[in-house]
Amino acid sequence: MAHTAPARSHRPAAVDRRPIASNIELPLYVREGVEAYMVAHEDTTFRTVIMEGLRALGIEIDDEDLVPERAMRKLRQRQAKPGDTPDTLKPTNIKLPRYVRVRAEDYLLDHPEMRFRHLVMAGFKALGIAIKDEDLITERQNVLAEAPPPSRRRTTG
Repeated sequence: MAHTAPARSHRPAAVDRRPIASNIELPLYVREGVEAYMVAHEDTTFRTVIMEGLRALGIEIDDEDLVPERAMRKLRQRQAKPGDTPDTLKPTNIKLPRYVRVRAEDYLLDHPEMRFRHLVMAGFKALGIAIKDEDLITERQNVLAEAPPPSRRRTTG
C-alpha cells in the first residue's frame, strides 16, 4: 500500500492574532446599518460584524475570533457637520487580527477591482446590511465608467 503525504496547508498552523489597526472611510448610512445589525445580534461588536462579513464572502475566519472580547458597545459616532448626508464618508478605525488582514489582502489580490473598504462593505451586504451598489465600486472604476468610449473612427493618412 502506497504511503501518501498529508496535504500541506499554505498557512502556518498558528495564526497571528496580534491586532492591526486600519482606518477606513464608511458612509454614515453604513455605520447606522451596522449599529442596527449589532442591536439585532446582541453578541456582536463592530469587529466581529466585520469578520462575520468577511467569512460570508469566503474568507477563512477562526470561530474563536467571532466571539466578542467585550460587551457590545455603540460605534463612536462622528460628529455630523452641517451639510453631511447619509452618504458622507466618515473615518472609522478598526482593529483586526493580523491573520485576518493578511487573508483579506489575499482575497483582494484575486479581486483587483476592490479595495479593503469595499471588501468590508461587501461583507456587510452579505450579512443583509443595506449597502448601495455604487458604494461597492472603486473610485477608479467610477472614473472609467464615466469616461466616453474611445473613438472607433479611423484616420486616414
